[in-house]
Amino acid sequence: MKKTLFAIMTATMVLSSSPTVFAAPETMPDGTIFDAEYYAQTNPDVTAVLGTDKNALYQHYATCGKAEGRQAYEEIDNTTISASSVLIEAGDENYLRMGYLMAGFGYRLTPITENVYYTFENGGVVEHREPLETPRISDPAADFVRSDWSEDPRYQAIKNEIIQMISEKGVGAEINGETLNFTQYPRTKEERNTLDQMLKNLSVDLMKSGILESCYLSWSSTDGYIYFENWGYEMSVDIFANEVRATTSQYDDHPEIWNYTKRSRSELYDDSAEIDEGFGTDWGFWLQN
Repeated sequence: MKKTLFAIMTATMVLSSSPTVFAAPETMPDGTIFDAEYYAQTNPDVTAVLGTDKNALYQHYATCGKAEGRQAYEEIDNTTISASSVLIEAGDENYLRMGYLMAGFGYRLTPITENVYYTFENGGVVEHREPLETPRISDPAADFVRSDWSEDPRYQAIKNEIIQMISEKGVGAEINGETLNFTQYPRTKEERNTLDQMLKNLSVDLMKSGILESCYLSWSSTDGYIYFENWGYEMSVDIFANEVRATTSQYDDHPEIWNYTKRSRSELYDDSAEIDEGFGTDWGFWLQN
């Protein structure tokens, strides 16, 4: 530790000799949120060597503090809802469902009790059904807890980046799976769950405020790999926004979204002919629904 601090001290002495510390979290050029004052106060062993210069402290965090599990800023307790900053209403979870459908994804709220798959046998298609031990549902709003994250610096960083993207592309511009610069590295399942809640609440807020007509935000690994666990690696945010990829059959199947979308049924892709011909969502040589 002493050798590491000495090396960082040597590398950062040229940055600034000023003891200036900034009192609020900042989004650094690489997208990391960093609060120099908080970092200085909670890491006296670091300030004893490097002082309180913001650049020196951030270089320490980026070089080894992050790997050591040191916090870059104070996390906000979101158990208390602030009614003044975010409008929270019953049914807000349906914004998540609407945004998910409009991005071209599907879900079903009816419990799934069996796996269904099809095989070719004797020149024809045979349906097979296998009961599930535990019924499941496919719901983008599953486990969603509506709360106010507007004071969280991570929330603000993602929101600001999205607003900047919209200002460059134009209001109403379609965004299909673009990746933001903001990254996080959850080290536990609990940390990942917290990030999921933040992202879902931000999605709702962006739609309710009219910044985006529809929105689906998701986490993906920055290295492009698919991991078995949903934590323990660096992640970035993918955004799907202002898309109109839902179909008429999806609209009919999901009345819960009718009051939450600005699109009428007539504006959606009409897939009724495909369903009549037997090529709907339950078709396939092997399909687990």
